[in-house]
Amino acid sequence: MLSATDITEQKRKENLATMGQMAAHLSHEIRNPIGAISLMSSTLKKRVIPENIPIVEEIQNSVARIERIIKATLMFSKGVEATKKEFKWSELKASIDMSVSYYTYSKEIEFVFPELDFTINADKDLLDMLFSNFIINAIDAIELDENEEGLIELSYISDEKYHIFTIFDSGVAIENKENLFEAFKSTKLKGNGLGLVLSRQIAEAHGGSVKLVDSVKKCFEIKIFK
Repeated sequence: MLSATDITEQKRKENLATMGQMAAHLSHEIRNPIGAISLMSSTLKKRVIPENIPIVEEIQNSVARIERIIKATLMFSKGVEATKKEFKWSELKASIDMSVSYYTYSKEIEFVFPELDFTINADKDLLDMLFSNFIINAIDAIELDENEEGLIELSYISDEKYHIFTIFDSGVAIENKENLFEAFKSTKLKGNGLGLVLSRQIAEAHGGSVKLVDSVKKCFEIKIFK
């Protein structure tokens, strides 16, 4: 005999499967025109007068956001599976820098990352997505702040079991903390409600966790099992 919990879980899986099929179809249909827009905007940026460059950069920013939404929706519907391999933190940092470089912003932001180089046994592409999600969220929070300068600080320590990262930003405070890790319930005006949910799933796929640290400084703690 099925309980109400079993029926709810079965319905959730059916909904995710349906969403996955829709996401795969939309991804195929959307990525071709998005690729064309991305290519043309790169060409346009080289030809426009300097005062129009911010307009082209906003187009590129919007294209990158659409691509992130597609990727996040596909991954959320299929589930996160980590393919682990050893690599250096410096390699991951280079990937994060590349991912974030496509995201435009108007404030003067200082980025502080760990200088120590260490080995991680994990899925580098997934961790790139995890950290990029947090950094882009931090940029958005700083953009909404009244100050013209901001700080994003990623720090690192380790213990016997975990790589432990904390990420802090000087942007606006988080609202609706109870909805932080609920799918499709974004606390941001431009959010899709999947970034933090996926980030937590990625950490959990590595035997770790993500949590908001309640302190004077607004920061998240990210644990990745060694």
